Amino acid sequence: MLLRDLVRVAADNGLALPHSPYWYGLTVGGMLATGAHGSSLWGKGSAVHEYVVGIRIVTPAPASQGFAVVRELAAGDPDLDAVKVSLGVLGVISQVTFELQPQFKRSVNFVTRDDKDMAEKLAVWGDLHEFGDVAWLPRQGKAIYREDDRVDVSTPGNGLNNYIGFRAQPTLGLLTARKAEERLEENGTDIARCLAARLPAATFELQAYGFTNDGVFFTGYPVVGFQHRIQASGTCINGGDDGLLSACTWDSRIRGPFFYQSGFSVAMSKVPAFVADVQRLRDLNPRAFCGMDAKMGVLMRYVKRSSAYLGKAEDSLDFDVTYYRSYDEGVPRAHADVYDELEQMALRKYGALPHWGKNRNFAFDGAIARYPNAARFMEVKDRYDPDGIFSSEWSDQVLGIRGSPNVVGPRCAIEGLCVCSDDEHCAPEQGYFCRPGRCTRTPGSACLNDAHDSSTSCDE
Repeated sequence: MLLRDLVRVAADNGLALPHSPYWYGLTVGGMLATGAHGSSLWGKGSAVHEYVVGIRIVTPAPASQGFAVVRELAAGDPDLDAVKVSLGVLGVISQVTFELQPQFKRSVNFVTRDDKDMAEKLAVWGDLHEFGDVAWLPRQGKAIYREDDRVDVSTPGNGLNNYIGFRAQPTLGLLTARKAEERLEENGTDIARCLAARLPAATFELQAYGFTNDGVFFTGYPVVGFQHRIQASGTCINGGDDGLLSACTWDSRIRGPFFYQSGFSVAMSKVPAFVADVQRLRDLNPRAFCGMDAKMGVLMRYVKRSSAYLGKAEDSLDFDVTYYRSYDEGVPRAHADVYDELEQMALRKYGALPHWGKNRNFAFDGAIARYPNAARFMEVKDRYDPDGIFSSEWSDQVLGIRGSPNVVGPRCAIEGLCVCSDDEHCAPEQGYFCRPGRCTRTPGSACLNDAHDSSTSCDE
């Protein structure tokens, strides 16, 4: 079942799922496997699994038991905390029971401000608005604050969220966009890339990010609408087959734009310091961050502490960093050293948790040790699937059972497959050299040293 269908059926019965991711093309099973979430610190928080009160799961069994056991888990069963964020390694989830709420409306407003005080403001924004998030355009020095709160169902408005990035786009336009982006990446200057990066943000703001007040026209903020019309979108999966005249931006059947997204969560207590570090990194070379601006910046969403064994151990802020990535393996992207520095600073210095569904290999290196209840999860796994029928080489590596997520080989650090240990695994002929724990550009490029002193460059 897709999230789209779940929220529609709930709405038809006067009910609402309180929180969800913003893309409604996800399956219920996929959301639970990866700990998918929206943005909120209120109540039970924004993670979909926090609203699970029952699960039916089919697990392996010996021949004497018919090769399978159907397990019914209800609220209060300790195993539920393992199954509701499972990475899919415990069995087949066949039924999920959610605790829904009476249908309600939301009021949405976007406010763009200077990012100078963003580090401090992020620490409190999640407490001010039930569904608040923040999108950061680092190069432009702007933060887009989402003022999003629950309102009474009697509040006028039938608003709709039809996010621009999740709409079907003309295939010809997608092909052209990819060609233009590749030319910029391969032959463009920083100035050219930064000029091009301004267009998406300006377009999205002009079109109210796809929000309308009545499902057709945008007449002004706030946009008020029912929960199922506001919480998620994804109309590019709704249309019929038009012979690929249009498609989702990421449709693999066409040579459309290629991008990558890294997701990680930083504990709220560490957010101001982390963001301040990233701002100092940005100030060393602002143009290096134009690639993020071109993908609508860094989306920051609030996630509450969870009882799930593989959920968040603390109230956290999730950072989704989206950037260009070449189709050709081992080809470095512009200012990759800066992007890698940001990710590794989050993971190594601030102990961020990598998103289970959005990351490169190196992010999972040693990550399972940051989950206080990982041993409890493994105990349930050993009990439900002792032979590892639902496991894979990848899941074993990520969970620390056997092997390592690091894949060591030429250019592995460029692809995020390894934490580099010597220059051979970078790409010295392309100007990349190994520094302790990371691949970076030639000495002198803007970066932070191992102590993360923002005043120190690589050659020092």
